[in-house]
Amino acid sequence: MVARKQGQSGVDGGSSPRRGRSLTWVLVVVGIALLAVIVLAIQRRHAVTATAATPPQPTTVPAAVMADFTRIPAATWQRAGTTNAAPPTFVGDSDRVDGKPVVLYIGAGYCPYCASARWSVIAALSRFGTFAGLTYSASSAEDVFPSTPTFSFHGSSYTSPYVEFQSVELQGDVMLPNHQYAPLEEPTPAQQAFLQKYDVAPYVDPASAGGIPFILVGGRYMWSGSPFSPDVLAGQAQDRIAATLPAGSGAAARAILANANELTATICALDGNRPTEVCSDPVIQTAIKALPSKAP
Repeated sequence: MVARKQGQSGVDGGSSPRRGRSLTWVLVVVGIALLAVIVLAIQRRHAVTATAATPPQPTTVPAAVMADFTRIPAATWQRAGTTNAAPPTFVGDSDRVDGKPVVLYIGAGYCPYCASARWSVIAALSRFGTFAGLTYSASSAEDVFPSTPTFSFHGSSYTSPYVEFQSVELQGDVMLPNHQYAPLEEPTPAQQAFLQKYDVAPYVDPASAGGIPFILVGGRYMWSGSPFSPDVLAGQAQDRIAATLPAGSGAAARAILANANELTATICALDGNRPTEVCSDPVIQTAIKALPSKAP
């Protein structure tokens, strides 16, 4: 027999093509498995994020609760007065749509100061027109005055023969995993221009310049910040607060109505004192006379 030289047989100690191919397949299989694990992890992460970012479906405000805003008698409005209301700042511009003064509100769902402001905005505007599609909301549980009960203008509408209402809810009320609030709406260029022009010193307190809520009536009268402290609303459901409005009973109702009277006065001053049954009220006429007429 002829002895085989080392390296001539496939069973010697050297590297063989068959072993190389086997190792390659093992690496391919491992790579595919790792890729599948990574893809699955990313999909699960996206699913969790999407679930966390999706807020619960909002609840439409019942007609009975909206009726509490519209059945406030004149005597209650007169008792509320404007003594403790936050007066507007005169900015002296003009903003009208089809001859009607524009009431512009810019806020956000998470903001407790916006939460309190909406109550007075809804109460005042309910004297001039009709809301549809308002939903229940609450300010962020992670902010000061947590979970202040309120409403949202997002997705709602408003009709009036006297005034044009424009609302911008910049962000929602649920904090996302990235500690931000989901964006909802963007102001138009014209709305953004008003915000940048007037929501700054010297029109507002430099310490709160650039804050929300921002309310502008007819381009002439402005509020920046909460008209009253959100703490008067704490721990109460929206329907319970609304039920106190017709009688004007309690600290929340008094704050809401007094500031609604002040807002009403600015609208009456710009829309020709219409409707008469609202604007001829002695409280409103007195408030109109006290409105500022010069910019700071």
